[in-house]
Parts: sequence; C-alpha cells; structure tokens
Amino acid sequence: MKLVSLWSNRYSLPSDAGEIMLHKDKHTHGHGKQEKPSSGHDFFGHGDAIRAALDRRLPRKAIRALDVGTGFGRNAVFLAHHLARGSHVLSVDPSEGSLKQGEEAVKAAGLGGRVTMVSGVAEALPFADDTFDVAIAVMLFHHLVDLVPALREMARVTRLGGKLLLADWAPTAHLLPFAVEHRAEDFFTARAVVNVLREIGLAPDAEQHPEWYVIEGVKS
Repeated sequence: MKLVSLWSNRYSLPSDAGEIMLHKDKHTHGHGKQEKPSSGHDFFGHGDAIRAALDRRLPRKAIRALDVGTGFGRNAVFLAHHLARGSHVLSVDPSEGSLKQGEEAVKAAGLGGRVTMVSGVAEALPFADDTFDVAIAVMLFHHLVDLVPALREMARVTRLGGKLLLADWAPTAHLLPFAVEHRAEDFFTARAVVNVLREIGLAPDAEQHPEWYVIEGVKS
C-alpha cells in the first residue's frame, strides 16, 4: 500500500519493516506473528472502560488523528466513530495483512471516507513534523523493542498544543489469556511511559488500572 503524498513520504521503508516494531528480546512464541483475537475478545472484558477513558480525552472539534498500530482496525473504527465530523484518521502499520484487515473493518463500519491506511513503522513514521492534532497508540508497546524511538516519533509528528493518547497493558496483564505467551517483563509500566514523555518534553497525565492504563501527553 503506497504512502499518501498529502502527508509526505519522509522515509523509505525497508522490506522487513514489520520486524522493526517487534520486541525481539521479549519472551514470546512466534515472533513476527500478530496476536489473533479469541472469540468474543474485546480487550478481555476491558474494552468499554478503555474506550471510555480514551473518549474522555479526545478533542471535540474536527482534527487530524494518527493511529499507530492498525492491528485489526478496532482503534481506527473507534476514532472515526467518536471524533467530530470533518476529522480524518490515518492508521499506520508495517504489516500489509493488518492494513488489509483494518481496511476491511473500516469499510464494514461504513467509515471508508474517514480513515486512510498507511504502511509504516512506529520508530520512523512517514509523516512531516507537526502534522497531527492527536497521535494515539492502543496496546502497541508490548510489541516494541524500545519505547523512546516510537514516542519521540509520535511527538515529532504531533503539532504544538496537540497530544499523545496511549493505552496499554500493565505488567499484571501477562496473566490474561493472550494467544501469544507473555511474561510480566514483556510489558512497560505506566511509570516508564510517563518518564519517557517527560524526558522528551511532554506533560503527561496517567490513569492507572490494575491491568491497563491510559496516558495523555500534551506537547507544549
């Protein structure tokens, strides 16, 4: 899938780009494979609470939003549904399979005109500086080698006064029945994310739950 020229093809992506986003030294079976959702899986019963926490932090005016990590397209559909009329979502993922699944999910929801799928990696986002009002990542971090490059890139492409919205699993979530085996150390803590956001100059605020968290980082 080609990059959309409107946003700038800042990076040429390597043919093995999908591997860049994977945490190669984490204890998982089947590196390079996407976790498949189990029957009826909606963040293991936390879906409504996670979406409500994100929705409370979304701007109520028309914006340009970046969804980092298309996955199965759930977050792109959520954003397209909940953002104000006139908003547009770009969803980026290194996996052509994920982009195809995301595109199908968006089309099935009747939201095709509000979302664009783009091939790219979190550590080298193919967009110009200050492009987006909000950059959002949901359950992405446990797939990453390192938080810092991805968060720096998300901050770079977010305009001054914009924000990062980040939702992810806490280390206690390793007990959940993932299709891929995890250990507690596979997950970054909310404190680790907050510390990185402070280091790169953002003002973070965290909402912590036993198995997940949502963090807002404002670029000022």
